[in-house]
Amino acid sequence: MTIEYYILAVISTRPCTGYDIKQEFEHPGAGMYWGISFGSIYPKLKKLESEGFIETLHHEETGRGKKVYDLTSKGWRELQKWLKEDPQPPILKDELLIKVSFWNHIMLEDREGVIPHLLKRKQETEETLAYYTNWPKNGVSTISEFGMYTIQYVQKKLQAELEWIDETIEAVKGPAKPPAQDPSNLIDKKKERIKKALELEKSDES
Repeated sequence: MTIEYYILAVISTRPCTGYDIKQEFEHPGAGMYWGISFGSIYPKLKKLESEGFIETLHHEETGRGKKVYDLTSKGWRELQKWLKEDPQPPILKDELLIKVSFWNHIMLEDREGVIPHLLKRKQETEETLAYYTNWPKNGVSTISEFGMYTIQYVQKKLQAELEWIDETIEAVKGPAKPPAQDPSNLIDKKKERIKKALELEKSDES
């Protein structure tokens, strides 16, 4: 029920419409906390309501009914229970890291071709860091003492990523280094497999 807990946590800040919740999950820094598609929010809200964790309020605004969700006593107790549970370890899924890991023994003649990927990530990371730096000063958001601790964690993480990107770009521009370890000589074997496959392709075309 992980996504449901995230939704309960958002509603705990204030009674929310589905659109309010969508904005929380899609603001520029949301990817550092969670990633939820807009389409999955309303089915989860219906499920939470049917199970008694939230209730629907109706606010009149500009003559039209507006659905607003709030936690029930059951919802507050469930959220408290979840906060006390041990959190699951993070799942690292980063396409850039996968590409960097495999780049130099697949893109044999294009060592520096990975740099544009790193520069693009650097720009994105700088923009996200700027967002987190300005967030506590935007005059709009409610940020608790403990919320500030998580923002500081994200800031340090993003700063470390920027440092890694700069160091990696400089290393890639320099001379090639031997593998840190390759006891089965798989890297050279992979290069040979690529070479043979390309030679076979050429012979089939001729």
